[in-house]
Amino acid sequence: MSVAHHDPLHPLRVEPHTGLAELAGVRYLASRPVSARDGRAVLYLTEARGPEHLYKFVGPAEHCGALSHGVLYAASFGEEGHGRWLPLVLARHGLSPRDGYDSEQAILANARDAARCAGATCIQGLFVPQARRDGGRLVLSDPSTQPLIWRESMGDAASLSFTWQDEAPSCHLETNLHHRPPSGPAMVLGM
Repeated sequence: MSVAHHDPLHPLRVEPHTGLAELAGVRYLASRPVSARDGRAVLYLTEARGPEHLYKFVGPAEHCGALSHGVLYAASFGEEGHGRWLPLVLARHGLSPRDGYDSEQAILANARDAARCAGATCIQGLFVPQARRDGGRLVLSDPSTQPLIWRESMGDAASLSFTWQDEAPSCHLETNLHHRPPSGPAMVLGM
């Protein structure tokens, strides 16, 4: 992870050459950033150690490799192939001082527990998130199972809902994880 100047609210720092990210001291595997329809930057994440959840970080459009703030979401896979993104923010989805979360920092430093508390789906054996270049699809690969494939509503990477399937895709999906990124400093995405 490259050392980068960051603000005290623990921005999401991404090392483009390794696909690793860090937020509030927690390490993640990250997709390359994609753009939402409105220009905001979106990254898909999963825990680097013992992955259990799929996350999405949505922040303002990149400016000089940095974002000033953003929101971390956790995926909830519902019945019949529909899902939604749960914002991991204070006073939403059981994330309050009464539940042991007294600040955004506490939520981000314990995102795995916060995701469980919020009702996010635990995905055993989750491997690596991969976002398509158009930002409208995401593939999770587990070497021992078929990939989970889902599409963001209206093809917008910043959407709060999605459809999903656990079948093999009928066509090859080109993903952007581990493509050779342009050289440059680590990207910093702030909260």
